[in-house]
Amino acid sequence: MNVDTLRAAMVAVLLQQLDREDRRGTVADTGWSWARNGGTSLEAYAAVMRIEQELGIAIPVARLLGPAALDEVLASALQFPVQRDRGETWTSGDTVPATASQCRHWRHAQGEGSAAFLNMGQAIRCRRDFDADRAESAFRALVSRHESLRNRYVLDPDGRLVLQEVADWPDQVAFERHPAAVSIDAATTLIRTAVGRPFALDREPPVRGGWVPLPDGAAVVYYVIHHIAADGWSTDLLTSEFLDFYTTPHVVPAPATPFSAYAAMLDARARAGIYADDIAYWRRKFERVSADFTIARRDAQAGGQRAGSLRLGWDGAGEAEAVRTAAREYGVTTYSLLLAALLVAAHVVSGEDDVVVMSGVANRNSARVRETVGLFTNQIFFLGDFRRTDVPVRSYLQDVHADVVESLSRSELPVEVVLDGLDAYARARTLAPYANVLFQAADAPIEPPAIRDGSWIVHPLGTGTIKRHCNIHLVDTPGTLALELDYSLALVGPADADRLLATVRAGVEQLTASPDASVTQLVRCLRETAGERGPELTVFTVDYPGARSEPALASIVRESFPECHVVELPVPRSLDPEEFEKCLRRCREAVDRVDGPATVLSYCSASAWARYLTAELSDRALRLITVNGNAVTTVDWAEECAAVIRLLAPAIAPSLPPVEPLDGTAEPAEQWAAAGRILAAMNRALESAYRMRFGGSLSRVARETMGVQLAWLAYLGSCVVVGNRTAAEGGQTLVFPGDLRDGGAELVARLRPELVRCGRRGRAAR
Repeated sequence: MNVDTLRAAMVAVLLQQLDREDRRGTVADTGWSWARNGGTSLEAYAAVMRIEQELGIAIPVARLLGPAALDEVLASALQFPVQRDRGETWTSGDTVPATASQCRHWRHAQGEGSAAFLNMGQAIRCRRDFDADRAESAFRALVSRHESLRNRYVLDPDGRLVLQEVADWPDQVAFERHPAAVSIDAATTLIRTAVGRPFALDREPPVRGGWVPLPDGAAVVYYVIHHIAADGWSTDLLTSEFLDFYTTPHVVPAPATPFSAYAAMLDARARAGIYADDIAYWRRKFERVSADFTIARRDAQAGGQRAGSLRLGWDGAGEAEAVRTAAREYGVTTYSLLLAALLVAAHVVSGEDDVVVMSGVANRNSARVRETVGLFTNQIFFLGDFRRTDVPVRSYLQDVHADVVESLSRSELPVEVVLDGLDAYARARTLAPYANVLFQAADAPIEPPAIRDGSWIVHPLGTGTIKRHCNIHLVDTPGTLALELDYSLALVGPADADRLLATVRAGVEQLTASPDASVTQLVRCLRETAGERGPELTVFTVDYPGARSEPALASIVRESFPECHVVELPVPRSLDPEEFEKCLRRCREAVDRVDGPATVLSYCSASAWARYLTAELSDRALRLITVNGNAVTTVDWAEECAAVIRLLAPAIAPSLPPVEPLDGTAEPAEQWAAAGRILAAMNRALESAYRMRFGGSLSRVARETMGVQLAWLAYLGSCVVVGNRTAAEGGQTLVFPGDLRDGGAELVARLRPELVRCGRRGRAAR
């Protein structure tokens, strides 16, 4: 094939991707860029995969999405072909190091209450003539085809988390037949229970399935897979392949590219220093912003609270086409235009000059892994700097699109490598360091023939009870342009979620209608839309940090008292006096931003910090209400450390040295120093327990897991110190048995009259 013929074939593949029956109604022009032609991000991924599969030429998706005309992209691809493997061979062995993303999921899996977050469930319903034996054979064929479903996760002698393939797991994997359900709702409840059961990742396959018979002869088939072994792309792929294997049982599936080959490639490239520039790029980005950025100044740890959802659609006549036309004229994708509006809206709603939005990317940059089940997905981060807004909207939009393209070009590196190096997961007040707003393009639906002909239908399991981010999905299909927002009540209340989407809509309208305006004018317009009205009563919540199996205090208050404005205050997470003062300063800034009546509501061990805080902020005359408040002593602190050690190495627990009480009369600096020495001793004891449990030198994974436990112990130590610096009594204490696992029903009943009284008192004072 000569150059001209090859070029013509490449253009044909690209044009075929663009030329479909949709909203554009335009003829693709290779003298324009991909975005100028109206191409989307998802279509770009599909195009580069098709070119690689059909022509054997790799084009980076960032190059295709960039500002260059398609002619230039194609000429560059022919003149400077990308060496996809950079000289590396993709092979899998018996033992392969886990990726940084898998290590993070493994750490989460060690914590209490995380199973529902890490387990991904899918269900489909057979409407007629269900064959249980064929379904089980199809499910086991999936495990045979995909190596990631046969991997177990263990620490090797050096303490590294590794993947080990278990050959007989296709025969051993669980595919359970449940008793017949009396209704669809009953089947859904049963499946949700099965989905929520944790996995023993070192002893069983990271996937299991089953089926539930229905009274009419139909059945619901489900599977659940641990996030350490798969991503969203994988779950759609498994559903499609299951139906293929079910409908054609005589076909023996060929093995897919093993995920361990990809993991080994990442490890080899990292050791060769290939990602050095990418690491430097992301570090420079994160240096500009705080790891604690949250939408609307909210801080939260998701833990069992209910989720909500909203939709923003461009459904009117010509609305969607107007947005897409504006994006083409700007030379950006619709995704980039909506992202630009979201960044401005986040700036207006949060009040922060530096805002961060995170995006999940499929990260399947090679056709050979298109049909591989595994954890490829990655997070990339987009920044908005609104210190200067006297720039034209057109320039701002092009900068946002350039940020998208540059970030995509560096998406192969698991971002956990950078965040772990910055100690971000330990320091951030939220579960998503640097951002709790996730904005991504929804995956194009995979519709196998069995779904299209109606013999099988997707069976929704609901959004579940735990959302870790404010998730915004862009649906950009021929018939739909919409943003679908799923949010945690621990992160944002219904009124604020609606306010955010309303502000985004206003931003898109301005970007579409006023291309010659400035960002200053855009911000001014959005502020008018968002409004600056203040709530009647502000409730500052103070809660303990870390993984938890009970709802966060803030989520209960937001859900039960929507008339209140809820702001979570940070708690000390370190025994460093400078970090302590920084935490105190952030609390004061949060309190100073609020006018009108306010109260501080604290829970459990965090009450020590709340008492200290209200004493320090006595000029605001904040009323303090503590819920099951307790004073943390050095004895409590030592027992918490001993409990962790007993789980790891019971033999050494009795030999732990006693912890001497801190001298409450000493100077603050002396108390912090003494607490630091106690924590250092706990660190040594924990390290000994880990070495006894896992042997050898501790790996990074083991140390990071230990670091999470030390962060909790540091928090408890700070409670001891501030407790010594504050009078034991302070405010009103509400005491009730148990905890918040029941959703705080008793707390709400007890709290309602107190909050009403606080609001009345504040209004009377005004």
